[in-house]
Amino acid sequence: MDYKDEINRLYDLEYGDSAELFVRFAGVLLGSALLYLYSGRIAVLIWAPGFFAAHLGYFLFLRSRISARQKVIARRDGIVASCLFLVVLVSFLWMPALLVCQDDKALTVVGAALVGCILVFLVRRSDGVRFMVAGEVAVVGITVATIVATLLPEFESNLARAGAVMSSLALIGYFARAVQVGRRQRLTAEETARRSSQVQKMAAVGQLAGGVAHDFNNKLTAILGSFDLLREVDDPAEREVILESARSAAVEAARTVKHLMVYARKETVNPELQDCADLLDEAVLRTRGVITGMIKVELRRSPEPLYVNVDRSQLLMGLTNLMVNAVDAMPEGGTLILGAEAVSDETRIALADGTFLSAGPHVAISVVDTGSGIPQKLMPHVIEPFFTTKPVGKGTGLGLSAVLGMAREMGGGLGITSSATGTSVVIYLPRQPGTSARGGAGAA
Repeated sequence: MDYKDEINRLYDLEYGDSAELFVRFAGVLLGSALLYLYSGRIAVLIWAPGFFAAHLGYFLFLRSRISARQKVIARRDGIVASCLFLVVLVSFLWMPALLVCQDDKALTVVGAALVGCILVFLVRRSDGVRFMVAGEVAVVGITVATIVATLLPEFESNLARAGAVMSSLALIGYFARAVQVGRRQRLTAEETARRSSQVQKMAAVGQLAGGVAHDFNNKLTAILGSFDLLREVDDPAEREVILESARSAAVEAARTVKHLMVYARKETVNPELQDCADLLDEAVLRTRGVITGMIKVELRRSPEPLYVNVDRSQLLMGLTNLMVNAVDAMPEGGTLILGAEAVSDETRIALADGTFLSAGPHVAISVVDTGSGIPQKLMPHVIEPFFTTKPVGKGTGLGLSAVLGMAREMGGGLGITSSATGTSVVIYLPRQPGTSARGGAGAA
């Protein structure tokens, strides 16, 4: 078992849902107050502080293991976490057990309901550590046995006592079976997910390797063919054309390697504070040679200064790729819109790879075209490496995947939407306050 994952799971399970945590703690606090007002028992006043103290110890231990950022968490840490949770369990369960044994039927019903709640809670947890599962069964078994032993003398016949014992044993047995089945199902599901992930990784590696081999084979064929022609050609002008063809193929091969390195996050990143307006201007200058007279360019700057902490050359390379794609999508002309705007920090942002960018201040740098759009059936594949809708020789299929890798590396993400009226590709980056390294002051 991966105890690091288990520690994280336990923390999320106990403290990840703030609303449920509030209801749980508020319920114990309010319930103890009401029980004291109703029964006047001093023991009730001990219940809530003891429960909160046990939870505090459990919380601090889990946080210490998570904040330590160890690559591997030892098995003993998992055992300690299990023991601390069992202490929390006991600190809660003793009061319901005491209530069940009271002569007051109202207290008995309250206690039985609380015991039922904890049983459902434990089954839902589906704990994976065998020691914890055994401890939960033991604590519940001892609690039920104590309740039955306390109440048996009050029964008038042996038949009633036998029935109580048998039903208690059935409860403990079914509870033990339920937590064991839950554990087995969770571990099986995790193993299935792990194997599925491994299969997907191997498929991705195979696709990537095949794409690299195919792309480089085309480039090498062009280079080797050019050198073969050099042996047959004596005219200096023709030889110069052949050499230029070989050089172009080599440059394309180098570009493929650069795209791969960006996609794999192996390219050296030199982030600096950059002004988005300045980046947009330079991106337009870089693509002047590919934007024909049939395409109208609209530059939409934000009225307020927008700053991002990025590697300037990588971001400009990504914007250039997106703008070239937009131009290729409008062979008969259209409008290319390049813009940057602040994004609301109140909601998560859906990304093209199926993930979400957490809420926070972001900048959206968008490239929009008015072409025919991308067919919806192809949308899940456009960010895959070496997938391209362009004709053979017109693209490697690494453009969008490289931009995605670049955006991830800089703490952001990539969003893509498309329809019959055009395509919008958005690079989301964390928004920064301050002044860009290239000059100009502003407040974000």
